[in-house]
Amino acid sequence: MMTTKEMFRARMKCRKTEPVRAKIYGLIVDAVQKNIRELDREETQADIEKATKKMYDQNSVTIEEYKKGNADTTELEAEQKILQEFIPKALSPEETEIAVKKIVESLPADDRTLRNIMPKLKDISGIDMKSAKNLVMKMI
Repeated sequence: MMTTKEMFRARMKCRKTEPVRAKIYGLIVDAVQKNIRELDREETQADIEKATKKMYDQNSVTIEEYKKGNADTTELEAEQKILQEFIPKALSPEETEIAVKKIVESLPADDRTLRNIMPKLKDISGIDMKSAKNLVMKMI
């Protein structure tokens, strides 16, 4: 995955040839930098994924609204394809179960609580937190 610095450089390189991609890079960089300034910490890959996922979801809603109004959605759909490149692939239920087992087993028996396990699961990209929580509840 790219860092925001790499995205900024890529944006400069592609701004004339691929203006939609350049626009998306700029939006992602702005969202991530705003977030890390507010939290006063270093940028992580999770910040980029979170900002991209949020933009993807907002874009999906906008596309639906445009379609209801019979408006042109070609540019929005092009943006959607670019955003999709930055969203991690979702883990399968089997992969989620393996990840949960690994984390639960790595903790001592006294520390196997939802409060201790869930933050560790958040760091795994592509995990479905709802199904992971259900698995954790069964295991502890």
